[in-house]
Formats: sequence, C-alpha cells, structure tokens
Amino acid sequence: MKHSIERNNKIKATGSHAFRKEMIAVLLLLPALVSILLFKYFPMLLGFFETFFQMNIIRLPGKFIGFDNYIRALTDSQFLGAFFHNVKAFCYSLIMNFWVPILLAMLIDEVRGGKTAFRLAYFIPACAPMIAMTVLWKYFWQPDYGLANYLMTTIGISEQMWLNDPRLVYFCIHFPGLVIGGGMNMVIYLAALQDVPRELYEAAFVDGVGVFNRIRYITLPCIKSTIVLLLSLSLINAFNLMENIMVLTGGGPANSTQTMLLYAYQQATNSMDYSYAMTMATIIFAITMTLTVVFNRITREKE
Repeated sequence: MKHSIERNNKIKATGSHAFRKEMIAVLLLLPALVSILLFKYFPMLLGFFETFFQMNIIRLPGKFIGFDNYIRALTDSQFLGAFFHNVKAFCYSLIMNFWVPILLAMLIDEVRGGKTAFRLAYFIPACAPMIAMTVLWKYFWQPDYGLANYLMTTIGISEQMWLNDPRLVYFCIHFPGLVIGGGMNMVIYLAALQDVPRELYEAAFVDGVGVFNRIRYITLPCIKSTIVLLLSLSLINAFNLMENIMVLTGGGPANSTQTMLLYAYQQATNSMDYSYAMTMATIIFAITMTLTVVFNRITREKE
C-alpha cells in the first residue's frame, strides 16, 4: 500500500513537472505567435477583405463590388498571359537550376581532400544580396556593352540581343540562378548526402554496381525527401517571381517576361488600383497553395 502511494505521488509529480515545462514552452512561443498573427495573417485577411471593394484611400474600405475584381482578373488577357510566363519560368528553373545543385553536391561529396574549400567556393555567392548580384548580371547581358557579347566576339560568334530577345531572355534570367541559388541548394543537398549510409555504397561497390546505378538506386532514393522539399520551394518561387524580372527586364521585351506578381505590383504602383492588385495577389496565393498541395500529395502517394 505504501509503495503504491509513493508511486502515485511520483506519477503526479512527474505529470505536474511536465505540465509546467509545457506551459513555459507555450509562454515562450506566445510572443512569436502573436507577432505572426499580427504582422502576417492579419494583413493577409485584411487584403482578402479589400478584394471585394473598390478601394478608396480617403474612405476605407471603399465601394463594395463583390466578385467584380475576381471576374476582371480571370478575364484579363494580360494577367492570364502572365500565368503562362510563370509556368515557363518554372520549367526553365527545373531545367537550369534544379538538377545542377544535385550534381554539384554529389561531385563534392566524392572529393576526399579540399571538400570545405569547394563547399565555400560555391556557397559564398549565395550570401551576396540577390538584387545586387542581379544588377551585375544585367550589365553582363547588355547587348551594347555587356561582357557576354564581348566574350562571344572573342571566340568568333556573332553578338546576341540577350535580354532584348524573347528567345533568349528566359535563359538569361535563370542563368544567374546557377550561381546565386545553386550554392544554397547545393549545401542543402550536400548535408542530405551525409546521412546516406556508407555501408550501402560499400556493398554496391563490392557487388560491382556501376556509378549510375549507385546514384539511381542508392543516392536519389535516400535524399528523395530533400528533393521533394526543394522542388516544392522551386514551384513556390516560380509563382512568386518578381524582383529578378523587375531588375533585369521590367517585364519586357514586349511583356514576354511579365509575371503575375509583377503585373499586380504594376497595377498597384502605376495605376493605383490597389484592390485589383490585391485580388491578383490573392489568386496567385490560391494557385500556389493548390499546386503545392497537389504536388505534395502526388509525391506522397508514390512513396
């Protein structure tokens, strides 16, 4: 009887101690939670509320117009064209910016000496401010005095229009991603590769498995979760693409690189049509969320 009472007292003491630790954790998280709700979710809800009005800065929220802004956006040929520009940007990012960091990470992982030096060499450019790097690349691609045409002429190839050519502009936009974004993704993949059991490689090597089969059946399946995560982030970044386009082309040539978010920004700043711009931003958010959820569900079902 005495032992059972002592055991019950210990259980109660352990439970109360765990409850106190949980409450302390909640109290420590509370300021961050309040900040997120106040500065993230409240502006989002307020912006969604304004999409049903024709905003009047003097008399907020303005005139109620219901779903007119959404109907206008879904029938706006320029906005619909910008959607396909975002899809095109995502396809280019997959081809030029997604697989290269994986290959770099696998190559660096195979290096025995100087691995840290290689990792720093690829990662340091990713630490530079993105806008500053984009401005430098804009001068690189300038048709008149850019370094790209200078290098082309030195090897006997004719000059190109680069950013002014609709056929080459997407290549020029995503090429800097090999330097700016590729370094960060490469480090993430390299960290994932450290968790791959070396015994699998040793067993495959003893069995005479070739390099490509080792990559296919060991490396890629072991880092699949990291690949899916970064692919989801690539999808989100492609549909929120604006800053690079604004600096490099401003949406040109002939609106061939105008993205949805850039068009919404131009409507807000140039036309002062804030409610319509917020409507387009809401649609972009809904598209991005839907595509991300569908993509994650598809990849989860294939596992």
